[in-house]
Amino acid sequence: MASYQSKCFMYYGPGEIKTETMEIICGPTDIILQIDVCGRCGTDKRLFDMAHPNVKTPTVLGHELVGRVVEAGSDVYRITKGIGYKDGKNLTCEQLCPSIGQRVTAQSRIARHSHGLMLIRNPIQNLSFQIPGAYAQYMKVSVEMIQSGSILPVPDNVTDEEAALVEPTACALESIFATPHAVGVDSEGRHIVRSGIKRKGRTLIIGSGTLALIYGQLAKIEGAKDIWFIVRSQSKVELASEILGDWAKFKIVPDYSTCPLSKKIEMETELVKEFTDLSDGNLFDDIILAAPSKDAQRLMFQLLNPDGYGVVVCFAGLHEASDHAQVDNLHYRMAKAIGTSGCSTRTMETVLNWLSSGKLSLNGYTCPHHYTLNDNPADFFQTKADGRKPMLYPWE
Repeated sequence: MASYQSKCFMYYGPGEIKTETMEIICGPTDIILQIDVCGRCGTDKRLFDMAHPNVKTPTVLGHELVGRVVEAGSDVYRITKGIGYKDGKNLTCEQLCPSIGQRVTAQSRIARHSHGLMLIRNPIQNLSFQIPGAYAQYMKVSVEMIQSGSILPVPDNVTDEEAALVEPTACALESIFATPHAVGVDSEGRHIVRSGIKRKGRTLIIGSGTLALIYGQLAKIEGAKDIWFIVRSQSKVELASEILGDWAKFKIVPDYSTCPLSKKIEMETELVKEFTDLSDGNLFDDIILAAPSKDAQRLMFQLLNPDGYGVVVCFAGLHEASDHAQVDNLHYRMAKAIGTSGCSTRTMETVLNWLSSGKLSLNGYTCPHHYTLNDNPADFFQTKADGRKPMLYPWE
């Protein structure tokens, strides 16, 4: 069995991350990846501040990755019974392990499935929670990841940075696909729905970080007519415009979190009136909340039209935040808030196909500064960078 000395960021608990070297041994049913790039998920940043009951410490975090297969165990090709996404299927050699040197990314949630749908609850395993992740030079792929088809080949024309963004982009796409807009009724009155962003509708994204911009791109692909962003400053407008182009529309709303509630409600009322006028009274069919703000959550409910859907990427006290919103939209009508939690392997495959075909591009979405394992781990885990996703380059 081959052994690899892997420099890594080892996570022991909130505020306790150390740069260490660990030994990784390739067992007979393992695959070893050399990690090229790993993006920092918001969950990892949150774990730096607080504990999570499902994280088995010590561990290596990091699941938004691209790496290369450097070794496969001698028995990998004998593991033919699929689980999770591949449940009930006999796996081929090609499905069990990409060729040595092949670039791959990974599905981080090894989920159970029913009728083709990923089940969020009680996953089989989670990468970086129970399986050491990719803030390291090497990563061991467990037998469960192999059996579930969680290792996905990356096409040659997809950049490393794009490949590392496949998992968070698929999470965004998964949440969009959970919004069932009604498009009619059948002969008995059952609603006929189409999941996804409403075609020829209006979409609002609250936020300007990498995930917010990705949602904007996905809304455009889905066929939204107007796509607006609420951002904090002109500099955010300039950065987003540089990445997205000239199709996005922006409204600057400076941070008002320190204002008294009465002032907040007054400002939000004016903002709702402005958007009501801009949208001929219809407001928004889809709202993506990609900012960790209770004020933004309250605003989301006020800007949804009665048949709209909100996708809540960042939770920050949702029930408390909605006290002064028009919650009748939720109680009596169709408007709903959809959370984000993981993605299916199928949506990851979709994102990879879109990137390879040119339907989607994710270049320019990552922080230009390259973080390495020589940096202070706290700097990497806490940085706000320039609003784009921080990336770790383990070999630089």
